[in-house]
This record gives sequence, structure tokens and C-alpha cells, in this order.
Amino acid sequence: MNASDSPAAVTDAEFTARVLQSPLPVLVDVWAAWCQPCVTLKPVMQRLSESYRDRVTVLMLDADSNLETVTRFGVRALPTVLLFDQGALVARQTGAQSLATYAQLLDARLAARAAGEAVQPVAHTTPVAPAPTGDTPAVREARALVQASAPTVLFKHSATCSISIDVKRQYDAFVQAHPQVATRLVVVQQERPLSTAIETVTAVRHESPQALVVQEGQVLWHASHHRITAERLAQAVRVAEAAPGVSSAASAPSAH
Repeated sequence: MNASDSPAAVTDAEFTARVLQSPLPVLVDVWAAWCQPCVTLKPVMQRLSESYRDRVTVLMLDADSNLETVTRFGVRALPTVLLFDQGALVARQTGAQSLATYAQLLDARLAARAAGEAVQPVAHTTPVAPAPTGDTPAVREARALVQASAPTVLFKHSATCSISIDVKRQYDAFVQAHPQVATRLVVVQQERPLSTAIETVTAVRHESPQALVVQEGQVLWHASHHRITAERLAQAVRVAEAAPGVSSAASAPSAH
């Protein structure tokens, strides 16, 4: 394989066979083409793929095309790099890190394997943020929305932004096609306290337009600007409805 051809891509459909059933540790770079830090990280992944050839498999997973895996492993920021061994998630790094950081992670995992140490899995979901202080009506509503028992779509809309006006058409099309899905439109200019409370409760930085799919205290998916389409909203909700373990992962309701 040439350096330009590595690391190889992996998809939702291939994930079990190529990652969870791999005899080698597998480093998965979850990325997106629109994410500039992800783009700058790719050469680092290429170097790791070459340096650890035959000891570690390095793969790339496109977050926009593989929502099932993104949701399953609680990826809420890009880039996120996940390390798997013997079918378990053993480490994660969020944000673009240095080559040395990833090399240290891989060296530690290989040393643990050589020493026969048992795999110590880490949580599939990212740690939740502490509940916000205060008990304003906006915070109470934000908590209630995020802790809904069924997937709920929150859409933050700026009535003065041309991009948001355009993207809202996608949201409206989704609502019309999926009347059974719970949704909440937040017009930022009119409901700024709620918009701020959603940011605080979910720990997802505010943008507008912005869409979030939430359920039982978790943010299962979020996107902003033209990444929001009716099709992606529908796919995110389908993945959320089919994802196992949401209830158990949030059995003690908490807010992001």
C-alpha cells in the first residue's frame, strides 16, 4: 500500500469485522471533509499507519456517512481518534493531537499486550457535563428536552441569517415527512435564554443554524449550517431509534 493510499477507510457495515474482530489493535480516526483539524491530522495518521505496519491497523471513518458508529461510540467532536483492542474500546483522543501523543498511546497498548495485561475498556460515551446551576424556566425546559425518552430533534434557527433561513427549509421538510418525531424549534432571537440553556445542558457549543438529536440525557448527533439536511436528520433519528443501550447508558438521567 502506498502512503497516499493509507490509512484505509472503514464503514459502519465493515466495523465489526475490520475493527472489533481484528487480531491487532485498531486506531480509528473519525473525521469529516469539512473539518479543517481533521484534514491536518490525516498526514499524522498516514505516518502512524506506516510506522506501526503489521502491529497496529490505522483506519479512517467518515463521520457524516457512518452515523451508526459515531452514535454507538459517543463521538461528539471531530476529530476523535478511537483505539480498539480485542473488540473493546480502550482509549479515545478528541481534537487533533501530535504524532508523539498517538505514538505514546499505541506504544502503551502494545506493551500491555506483550505483558499479557487484561484489556481495560473505557466508556463508549463521552463523559457528561455537570448539570447547570440555577433552576430557571429555560434550564428546566432544556433539561426536559434532553431527557426525553424518545429521540427528539432540537433546531436552533436565526431569523436574520440567510443560511439559517435556507437550512430551516430542510428542517421543515423533515418535520412534514416525520410528524411522529418530537421536535423543538428555537428561534434564537426570541428564545435566547433557552438557546443558552441548551448549550449549557448539552455542552455542545452554540451555533445557528444548529440541529441536535437528543434522548435520555445524551446528545446522539449534532450538526450545524449546511450539514443539516432533511435526509441527515432522518438518518440520525433512525440510528438513534435503532441504537442499543441508550436507556441503560442514561438510566440515571443526567444532562450534558
